[in-house]
Amino acid sequence: MYKKVVIFVLLVFMIFLVSCDDKSTEPNQVGPVSFTPPAGTYNESQSISLSCSTPGANIHYTTDNSNPTASSQLYTNPIDLTETATIKAIAYKDGWTPSQVVSADYTISQTASVANPTFSPSPGVYSQSQTVEINCSTPNAQIYYTLDGNEPNETSQGYTNPITIATTTTIKARAYKNNLQPSEITTVDYTIIAPLEMVLVPGGTFIMGDTRGEGQSDELPTHQVTLSSFYIGKYEVTQAEYQAVMGSNPADGSGVGNDDPVYYVSWYDAVEYCNARSIQEGLTPCYNATSWECDFSANGYRLPTEAEWEYAARGGTNDPDYLYSGSNDVYSVAWHYYNSGATTQTVGTKAPNGLGIYDMSGNVREWCNDRYGSYSSSAQTDPVGPASGSNRVSRGGSCYGIASYCRVAFRSYYGTTGIHDFIGFRLARRSN
Repeated sequence: MYKKVVIFVLLVFMIFLVSCDDKSTEPNQVGPVSFTPPAGTYNESQSISLSCSTPGANIHYTTDNSNPTASSQLYTNPIDLTETATIKAIAYKDGWTPSQVVSADYTISQTASVANPTFSPSPGVYSQSQTVEINCSTPNAQIYYTLDGNEPNETSQGYTNPITIATTTTIKARAYKNNLQPSEITTVDYTIIAPLEMVLVPGGTFIMGDTRGEGQSDELPTHQVTLSSFYIGKYEVTQAEYQAVMGSNPADGSGVGNDDPVYYVSWYDAVEYCNARSIQEGLTPCYNATSWECDFSANGYRLPTEAEWEYAARGGTNDPDYLYSGSNDVYSVAWHYYNSGATTQTVGTKAPNGLGIYDMSGNVREWCNDRYGSYSSSAQTDPVGPASGSNRVSRGGSCYGIASYCRVAFRSYYGTTGIHDFIGFRLARRSN
């Protein structure tokens, strides 16, 4: 009996072992595939990312509503959907049970449009040519553009490389992609300011002050002045030129335009512009940024001295001794109260003086470097004005002033921080 029991126990144990040997452990199952963004309805194309929580798993997917297998498209990059579709995905890993098939339905609205083109650098006013890039956030969209003012379409120039803008230009661009509505037409303007035009004023000697007997007491006594050669701006600094350097246009009111002279600039604003433009062009600034005294030996831009201004306005001569800059007829050379409509005008639209310099008798008055002071009867060489004083000289007439203020000998003065709708400036530089 004992033997039979032992044999039975051994038999049961062997059966247990055999059953354990025959039963294989089920492998782990790969985690499910997830979708980003989730399934849903969208009014523009979507870029769908697939992921799996199981490290090292490979994802395969379909977009034709068939069930994916290991031979389906392998997921490597986000899937761009431009139209309604169902994505089905499965994940595999060697030695593991594949994940379940996961399905996500994406509805792309029929009104979905390509994103509007964007531009870099931003449109605006620049003092040198610009290389403009056009981009579109819609993947694989094709951008078309024009530079001639026409509306762009798919027959226009296709954008492939950055565009070099050397002159003032309007760019219009539109982006297209199959199965999507085209983007809106985006219009941008790039204003490129040409290099500053300056006129060489040859050195010489002249009589400064009211040589015609029609002026005011501070224009006397007349006196002899000898000047070295210098350069002076052919035109008053324009609003576009000021904005290109300083980043904003202070002009506000009558006469707002790229080619109108800038105004509402204080004396300090004017000399800051001189320094900023000098630095921008690789020149040595003339003005000390603390004291604002002028270093006339520096090769950068500065305001003309009062003597330089009058000498240039006279055309570098007292013969002929014109009352205005280039003529005795104020209407031919100056914008003033009686012909301007009380608004600034495009620079250079009246006749120039004998040196080819414009608007020295009108449009806006112009800041000079000098402090204001009384004249001396003594002869002077390259005078720079008084060493002290709280006011700075302005010269010339303006679109708001009467003809008498347009005379080449007329003087006025204002505080350095004051801004006025009738005062702007032009630049000067040494000649060597």
